[in-house]
Amino acid sequence: MDKKELTSREKRRRRRIRSQIAAYLTLVIAVGALTTGAVIGIKALIQHMNQYNDKVAEALQEAETNVEHETAVIESSTAEDVTQEAEPEDNPLDELVDALLQDMTLEEKVAGMFMVTPESITGVGKAVQAGEGTKNALTENPVGGLLYSSANYQSDNQFLEMMTNTRSYSKYPLFLAVRAECGDSIGFGIESTAKASELTDTDSVREAYGAIATKLAAFGINMDLAPVADIVSEQGNSSLQGRTFGSDGATAAPLVNAAVQSLQEREVSAVLLTFPGEGAVTDGKVSKSLEEMKNSDFLTFQSAIQNGADCIMVSNVSAPEITGDDTPCSLSGTMITDVLRGTLGYNGIVMTDMLGDSAITARYSDGDAAVAAIVAGADILLCPADFSKAYQGVLDAVSAGTITEERIQESLYRIYRVKYKNTLNNVQ
Repeated sequence: MDKKELTSREKRRRRRIRSQIAAYLTLVIAVGALTTGAVIGIKALIQHMNQYNDKVAEALQEAETNVEHETAVIESSTAEDVTQEAEPEDNPLDELVDALLQDMTLEEKVAGMFMVTPESITGVGKAVQAGEGTKNALTENPVGGLLYSSANYQSDNQFLEMMTNTRSYSKYPLFLAVRAECGDSIGFGIESTAKASELTDTDSVREAYGAIATKLAAFGINMDLAPVADIVSEQGNSSLQGRTFGSDGATAAPLVNAAVQSLQEREVSAVLLTFPGEGAVTDGKVSKSLEEMKNSDFLTFQSAIQNGADCIMVSNVSAPEITGDDTPCSLSGTMITDVLRGTLGYNGIVMTDMLGDSAITARYSDGDAAVAAIVAGADILLCPADFSKAYQGVLDAVSAGTITEERIQESLYRIYRVKYKNTLNNVQ
């Protein structure tokens, strides 16, 4: 087979898988319109979503079959020709995200980088249901994720209905997130477990976080801001006492990995807290050097990165011995791009710490903080004090050329690869 024929087959194969992905996205939009435009009960909606998931699986499986068929035809040529013309296989996940981003407006892309509380976009004091207010809020503000607290939970049925309705109101897939660490005050109807500091082997960690993840997944929660990957001594950060897996990075690393795996095996993305490590913070600062951190606090993060952690939260503390100034780590390009992505080799989602915290609001406007986080390399902007101002600040920065649309898309690639991976894994 000559070069022209092989190239033409490859092009046809790529066009076909793109068509299959486009068909999938059309289905997503259609389902969204159906569920948004009608008031339906929980049982009916769950049945509808099950049918939808079957169709998703069929579309993705057909795309995979087409890839295998075209590959088999190519391989029927001579070994020498195939070797000369071989190209890396397309990743169906990349094709899926490509097609999605092509249909998104700039405003939708920017909103997709934010994770906020339901109260911040609906204006209610405490969200305990999802109805027209939530529907209108998500239409106007198509954020990428919502963070719920135990105050939003009243009963299993109530919380399930709220999550189910919320998903149906969003044009694009959401991260529905909570903070649910092991311990005696987890919330969300989850039975108490031992504290992290009391868990000394991977089996006990797996059991504790397996129970948490099973409950969360039943609600439709797909992200947990846990586990705590910090290490802390008895004289360390008092707010972390009982929440960490010990004071030694090498000993804590396999326990952190066990927690991450237990969550992600049940399709709940883990968010490691809190890089670069808050175990020895004094007056909002980490005083260790980069080399000291590499040999202690970084060990848990490095191990979890190697084992596929979906997301890492970067702290609002400063680390002047590493960054050279007192910029919060969550807004520092040195910490996020140079150290976390460069030195540690992390390619997953980077989430800021709460941008509404006083460590940020005392020094930055909502818009400036959001822009600084993106420029530094963050992907998810967590809970600014005023979402509207932060969102508009990013749009203004794109208009001014401070941030490019391509930079926004880099983050959305990382975000949507995680959002879609479980669907794709289920049909491979």
